[in-house]
Amino acid sequence: MTDPLTQAQQLRTQALFAVYDANRSFVEKGWGDPVHIAGREALDSVLIGLAQAKWTLGQADGSYREFAPEAPSVPAAIAQATQGFERAISACEQIRQACDAGRLPPAMERPELLRSAEIQFAGNTPLVPNVSPVVVLQGSNEEMGAQYAQQVIDIYGVWIFTQQARRTFTETEALEISRWEAELQRLTPEVLAFAAGMARGCTEAGLPMSRQQAVAIWTGIRPPAREARPMAFAQMDGDSDARITAAYLGVSARTLSTETDLCSGICAWGRATADGSLIAGSSTDHDCTFQATIVAFPDKGNPFIYTPFSANGSIPVLGNFHMAGHPGMNAAGLAYVHHGGANTGEPQAQWGYGVRRGPATFHLLQFASDAADASKRLQDFPVGDAGISLGTVGGLFADARQGFSLESRPGAPNSSHPIVREHSLDALGKTFDFLYANNNAMAPESGHLNCPPETGYRYTVAGGWFTLDWNAIQSEPGPKAFRRLNTRSSEGRNRYAYRRMMERYGQIDLEYMKAVYRQGGDMPLGTLEQLQRLWQAGTPWNSSTAHRGNAFTAVMRPQCGEGGRYLGCIGPAHRAVKARGPEHGYHYVDETNTFSEIELRRSPEAVLEAALELAHERCQQGRTALRQLGTKHPAFALFSNWLGEADHALVGLSVTGAVDPAAPRTRQLARIATTLRSTVRAQVRATQVTEAIASL
Repeated sequence: MTDPLTQAQQLRTQALFAVYDANRSFVEKGWGDPVHIAGREALDSVLIGLAQAKWTLGQADGSYREFAPEAPSVPAAIAQATQGFERAISACEQIRQACDAGRLPPAMERPELLRSAEIQFAGNTPLVPNVSPVVVLQGSNEEMGAQYAQQVIDIYGVWIFTQQARRTFTETEALEISRWEAELQRLTPEVLAFAAGMARGCTEAGLPMSRQQAVAIWTGIRPPAREARPMAFAQMDGDSDARITAAYLGVSARTLSTETDLCSGICAWGRATADGSLIAGSSTDHDCTFQATIVAFPDKGNPFIYTPFSANGSIPVLGNFHMAGHPGMNAAGLAYVHHGGANTGEPQAQWGYGVRRGPATFHLLQFASDAADASKRLQDFPVGDAGISLGTVGGLFADARQGFSLESRPGAPNSSHPIVREHSLDALGKTFDFLYANNNAMAPESGHLNCPPETGYRYTVAGGWFTLDWNAIQSEPGPKAFRRLNTRSSEGRNRYAYRRMMERYGQIDLEYMKAVYRQGGDMPLGTLEQLQRLWQAGTPWNSSTAHRGNAFTAVMRPQCGEGGRYLGCIGPAHRAVKARGPEHGYHYVDETNTFSEIELRRSPEAVLEAALELAHERCQQGRTALRQLGTKHPAFALFSNWLGEADHALVGLSVTGAVDPAAPRTRQLARIATTLRSTVRAQVRATQVTEAIASL
């Protein structure tokens, strides 16, 4: 007999599949069909309740431990979550049946939403914002850390850091923090200053946090891995609870495979692009959480933009990632596109202490002058904690002259034979100025990475190293199976990236990269069970980097100096994209599927000025498009509401109004950041209108 917790986890997965099926029932009907509009509204109501059920389950099974305290009564929380999932499944079935039949779905009960700080809550459950929040930092690294903590609290409230501020550490854990801290002090001391600032910022905001608690966000409390570890539950510091293991593995009654929450990145430069500049696209692939894009102007080094996976360094269910994320770019024209795909490549005897991916990315964006400089700096770091995902340095970087993906550094910092990809190849060995990465190794010499099965991986120029053999994937359980499954999932997305770059080689620009991240893959016909059998039989899938698992989708055009453009979208950039495989993906309340844009200029005030100019331009375009559409169109009222929200967000906003010369600089920056967040929201709402009308 299934225990209540496992049943609730199974129902969570079933509810996510039910949402996916309901969305598919109306999403391709188009804006001219009232069923499409009513379906979106009905599903939003379901998604609010689903968010509450997920939050409650996370408090019961420990998978939301970095965000919320354990439920006062675990059995009661499991029962409450179970009821929430059952309601979501039932409501989604009603939506699906109605929309499939061409009928308007029934009205769904909508939980009341309240605003606290800058986001919406359903009861005690915070909802993921549908436009990525932005924080604006300037000064020393310690000052920027304090500003970061305070502005993140402005957005979300103190709860975002409360769990970390309440942590206590054993002597053993404190010793591990100190060992990792010593490496940061030696190699990236500015990160420790930033962490100290975070502690001060939280404390000044009324949430006392120690320096040690803040440093642990960047380091974790575990020693380096001695064997390959899975992505998530074994990374959840201090907890080997079987409940979290089950939550991570996604115990499911509807699918036999582990859902792989992964990422993608593509970049092109030089001969590949229309004007020789760097163009890049990137997606983080998981259930999107509470993140904040950083726009930083440090006293020393380069201004930069960077989006960590999560504002507090952790992803619910997946665990701690120590402020890792992507993408990022700086004012020197350098971009960090993706984590590079490969891991667990260096000899196990060389694994040890070093710098994790989050601190390394901060360091490189702040101080690296170009891709060549970034490559040298990366290879000067020790091997580090190579047994976990993003436990050490590496990744896919590029500028307008070159790119590289660092896949392995045996013997670092004195590696004589690092594995570095610098171009893509065709079957004849000709080089091309683009690179891409998903979650498998791509270099011809990297077949030993990612825990290959006894039979080894297959290799293709476009797909890299992979296996489609389900038996080989499952021949060893746990983290090895997970890494092999990553190669299976990545192969089709690699082929997609290769094909799309070759199709427009020499003419790739920012608009084309946006299109690349809006074009979904092909889904074979059949029921979920039939698709699962095809997947396990090794049938190649023509999947895409654009899919329902996208948590944050971004495209970039970095520039040396001013003018670099950074566009970001919560969730997939097109609502109708399908799942990567026989999976469910994730959906969000009031999805926009539209990019906001930040231009990296010389100062925070100049960044805000550019964003305001663009927002007013987009609002004018929206008004023109709406007038041409006419009041009788089924979507006119919805589009009017979006445009009204955009206009309202801009009321009274100006650069001069955001800056009080008499106020302390930290307060000025907080006001600039608040104004910038309203501005990018206006951009998104207005752009939603123009893009929707253009699609008719």
